[in-house]
Amino acid sequence: MLNVLFAVLLAQVPPPPPPLLVTPAPSASPASPGSPTPTPFATPVALVATPALLALHPNAQATLTITGATAPLTAAFASGLATVTIDQATQTLTVSAGATPGTDTLHVVDAIGAAVDVPLHIAFDAGTVPASLQLDITGTPIDSQWLAQQIRALVMREAVVQPGASVTVAPFPSPSPPGLGQQSSIDVPVQIAGNGAYFDVQTTTQVTIDDLTVEPFAPPVLMYDDDPERVSADGVLFRGTVQPGTPARLYFYHVDGPQPRRLVVMLQATGEDPTSIQVIDATAGANLDVMSVGHAVSRDFVQEKARNEGTVIALDSETPYVLHDRTMQPQQGVAGSIGLQVLSGGAVTVSVVAASPGIDPASLLGGPRLAGDGHHRRGRFSILNFGTNSLAYTVGGADAALVYADRDDAPRPLNPASAGRDYGDYGVIHTLLFSLDNPTAQTATVYLYEKPIGGIVRSSFLVDGNLQQIGCVRVSQPYQIAAFALAPQQKYQLQVQTMTDGGSNYPLEVGITGRPVQPVAPPLTAPDGCFPKPGGGL
Repeated sequence: MLNVLFAVLLAQVPPPPPPLLVTPAPSASPASPGSPTPTPFATPVALVATPALLALHPNAQATLTITGATAPLTAAFASGLATVTIDQATQTLTVSAGATPGTDTLHVVDAIGAAVDVPLHIAFDAGTVPASLQLDITGTPIDSQWLAQQIRALVMREAVVQPGASVTVAPFPSPSPPGLGQQSSIDVPVQIAGNGAYFDVQTTTQVTIDDLTVEPFAPPVLMYDDDPERVSADGVLFRGTVQPGTPARLYFYHVDGPQPRRLVVMLQATGEDPTSIQVIDATAGANLDVMSVGHAVSRDFVQEKARNEGTVIALDSETPYVLHDRTMQPQQGVAGSIGLQVLSGGAVTVSVVAASPGIDPASLLGGPRLAGDGHHRRGRFSILNFGTNSLAYTVGGADAALVYADRDDAPRPLNPASAGRDYGDYGVIHTLLFSLDNPTAQTATVYLYEKPIGGIVRSSFLVDGNLQQIGCVRVSQPYQIAAFALAPQQKYQLQVQTMTDGGSNYPLEVGITGRPVQPVAPPLTAPDGCFPKPGGGL
């Protein structure tokens, strides 16, 4: 009965409709139940650092600005050579270098992962040069090329350079000599290369030049230093004293032995009073061609001495003044002729020192003088009124000639007991005064000549103040120095000055003749040249 009733009810009530279907929106990835809706991230971009790299002295600071960053920033150095602090509000970083030179990298990252690397170099400057320098000179007329050399030497001497760095005086305009008693100035550009270990320096120093009025001097004393000629040990090669009122000339000539060495010339005041000294200096080398070194010294010195062309240097008793510091390689030679006159203060000690690389030459000053080589080519010699000769030549008459730099007429040691000898008159200026006379009715040509006697020789002559250089000769025949046309009845006084060349061989004949002579020196390799090839071939 119940089953019949239930069937009747089902037939009278219809079933409910099916639910509507909804298509869900696509998603990139299914979200786990209860996950919040994700927020999209910005794409990281490279940050910009200003400056893009840092160059700091040890213990110095610099500010770095970061552009395009999303705060907060983080920053750190890879090697810890510096520290960094961050101002998040301004996005600036303060970098503090440590005391140790080197290179490092600062890595900066912002909140979204954008980054920039900033290189850091911590180093000292390669060197310094004073902003202004003073150069006191003497003489007239001053040669512009010589003056430029003195300016360069002053700047190089006064530059303070780190080990391994190198200083260069850049080209500057040819200086105009100020004139006797006058003053001028010039700006000199200087470059100091750090060679990777230091910061390069480019700067300018102003050099003020004073041309002081100082009377020329004729030194009565020659200090001769050529023993040992070949330097094979460290120590004092020569030591001498220049007294006030007694000028002196130092002549030195040395060739390096088997190891590299420095040849250093130093000046030092002996008293407590301020001291100034005039220096007329012709120094050359180092060079393997020792004849060229010796020739350059005599050529330059006769010209500088004739013009009284020198510098004035202030000295003290505490610190030796380094006049020259020349590096010699094995077999290279260095030579110099230096006139010295104390202008104020007390006596001055002049020393020539040999020092190996890394040895302070000043530390050797108090040591004994190095032993000689047995040739006795050193000492103090009298050159008062030495080397001046007068000769007369008359057209049609005999030649007027003399031989100088022979052993029989060498300068005498100041100490008669000294074994020192200056065979060759090295460091001596010879002055030859020729009285020329043409009593005839025709113009006559006369020839000033030199004739080798002792072997291979090169020469320089000042002929009435004009430089004449003779190439290398060895054959014992006359070679022309200059020629003169004497008018009828003309009388003429000719002055010739010369110095013997280090590396050349003497004695040498110089004279006046009316006969034509060999006009020029032959090439070095010619049969009659200084160094002919075997068999006489070229």
